[in-house]
Amino acid sequence: MKKSLLIILLASLGLAACSKDFLETAPTASVAEADLFSTLTGAQTLIDGMHRATYYYYGAHDKFGQKAVDYALDTMGEDFYPTERGYGWFVSWYQYLEHRNINSGNLEYVWAYYYDLIQNANLLLANIDNITVFDAQKPLRDNLKAQALVYRAYSHYMLVQLYADRYNYETGTNTQLGVPIKLTPDGEALARSTVAQVYTQVKADLTSAITLLTGNTTKRVNASHIDITVANAIAARVALTTGDWAGAVTFAKAARTGYSLEADYNYGFHKVSTEWIWGAVMIDEQQTSYASFFSHIDPYFGGYATLGNHRLISTAVYDFMSNTDVRKADFATTSGKPRVGWKFSCWSTDSWTNDYLYIKAGEMYLIEAEAEARRGNDGLAQTALFNLISKRDPAYVKSTLTGTALIDHIIMHRRADLWGEGQRFLDIKRLNKGMDRRGLGHNETLWNAASNFPAGDKNFVFLIPKQEIDANPNMVQNPL
Repeated sequence: MKKSLLIILLASLGLAACSKDFLETAPTASVAEADLFSTLTGAQTLIDGMHRATYYYYGAHDKFGQKAVDYALDTMGEDFYPTERGYGWFVSWYQYLEHRNINSGNLEYVWAYYYDLIQNANLLLANIDNITVFDAQKPLRDNLKAQALVYRAYSHYMLVQLYADRYNYETGTNTQLGVPIKLTPDGEALARSTVAQVYTQVKADLTSAITLLTGNTTKRVNASHIDITVANAIAARVALTTGDWAGAVTFAKAARTGYSLEADYNYGFHKVSTEWIWGAVMIDEQQTSYASFFSHIDPYFGGYATLGNHRLISTAVYDFMSNTDVRKADFATTSGKPRVGWKFSCWSTDSWTNDYLYIKAGEMYLIEAEAEARRGNDGLAQTALFNLISKRDPAYVKSTLTGTALIDHIIMHRRADLWGEGQRFLDIKRLNKGMDRRGLGHNETLWNAASNFPAGDKNFVFLIPKQEIDANPNMVQNPL
């Protein structure tokens, strides 16, 4: 593996120097680590830089941190799609070309984005215990360690979902190649670990983080920072992906503790609300204008969506929602196009400065419902789903479905509730389903050859970027 680079100085100071593909970062050698980790203030600065990296401008209008990845992944599903080529942003993701091109700068960007977060987490974890602290400072030290562990877990989790075959929870055998597990801040060229080994490390890091955060008195500054609810939410996702149904229920319930479902679902999901577990709180100096999630998705003001490249919801999900479901009101005919998504619209402001949603409490109800259904607790699953959907649809009646029919019903509500939040492609792969866009309202002249792929198709696996293959003699490519 090529040596990852330190993002702290540029990210925390908000400078805009970028390479042609991704964030131009300063080598670790250019920062005196003895100075950076002489006090907890330096460690806090590193963590703040990692938060900043999740919404940073990386030199192109389709590279703006975590929401750029989320946007690309939803574009690769069947429920979130463009109406035209427009300026070309994200079209090759939609056409299943970007992630299968080893020379793609976007493919390299996703790989480097997560491994840079891992590098910085490792830098903190390798040094923070050497900082002399008073007893009163120990909660902050443990909090910073926990945040680094969560970032490392989350990044490995995203990488293994994208650059490897799915976790096979049906058989429990997962010896297929995963991604390199990076645990030290050096440039060692690592071989790919198995999928099972990657998930073992992800779960270990999350367990350690939750232990450090349990009872910790450090208060997070805002939703951009990681606390125990964020750690539990990511752990719930991981448990669902690996078929740990009991763990998924436990973590999901813990994650949503203290949060309430959004009373006004149509408010636009552009400012932190009572439902947001994890997100990015932006200030004017940090917004990235056209290179932003809202530019690409909000048809209301100023960005690429306003210029005509709208995002639509599939007829399957639109028709599934009842007319009393408030979520359905987020989709309307715009510029002659049906079912244009207004979910993330900033209705009452012309400002480019809006917050990014990463995880919300509503998702935790969906995880709980699916996990309960999969372990045969249909009644508990029906109740968990009702507790969520009755807030979205006042006329919703608790489902009486059971077994597979109930699971399918829950998955459809996932597709409706999490539209635009980056989960659909991951769900297709997690559930070992095919992806079929035919008959769902897509512009068939735009999708290239990506109309449908069967379950387990190689097109659901990202290729390893050529830069990594060339730099790492231990790296093995995925099937071309």
